[in-house]
Amino acid sequence: MSVTRKYDKQKIAIYLLVLLGVFLLIRVSLKMLIKGKTIDEVSVQVLTPAESKALKKYPNVYHLEVGQNNGIPKPFKSQKEMLEHKNKYVRNYDLALIKDCRYYEVPHLSHSLPYLKEDAKDFLDDLGIQFEKSLAAQGIRPYRFSVTSIMRTQNDQKGLRKTNVNATPNNSSHYYGRTIDLSQTRFFERGKSEPIYSYRLRNLLLRDLIKMQEKGRCYVLLEHQTKCIHITVR
Repeated sequence: MSVTRKYDKQKIAIYLLVLLGVFLLIRVSLKMLIKGKTIDEVSVQVLTPAESKALKKYPNVYHLEVGQNNGIPKPFKSQKEMLEHKNKYVRNYDLALIKDCRYYEVPHLSHSLPYLKEDAKDFLDDLGIQFEKSLAAQGIRPYRFSVTSIMRTQNDQKGLRKTNVNATPNNSSHYYGRTIDLSQTRFFERGKSEPIYSYRLRNLLLRDLIKMQEKGRCYVLLEHQTKCIHITVR
């Protein structure tokens, strides 16, 4: 009996070693599939004075003018109004639904609707593509940014004023389907559901936005009180 028990223990030990080997092999394989370093493994330069200045160059009045000239003709009074006639408005105003994709995350929007003018959505996708390229150029694995506010109704704006010091009392560029707010520091490593908070990723994203602003594609305003990046597509 003692010989049999010793043999059984050896088989169990071998089986456990095989399982451990398979587990380690899977971990190594997964790491190889995810190319690039995490953002915590790289050094990113802080914003220069010139870059910080570029992010204050165009205050809200510029954003509002673009929205009024190139956005939907008038703001919706409420989300209920828009959603009750959604198909009509989407068709007549060339609106596109904004939802989670490989480049960005759209959380539950408490004070806005997930719609933009179609060319503004194209800009958002282009930003995602450019951000991924910028990360890859520095050997960093893909991260998604977070969209926090999109098209607001007049009722949304009134409600937001209670908690957001940057919410204007009257008109807002968010009314017109050309303005987006992004979180400054909330990002997601591709394939993972838990957010990370990173000023390094923020600075890389802002540098891409500054370049797009210089090309005349958008206005960018860095809002410090609300920790958001306010963007209007030109």
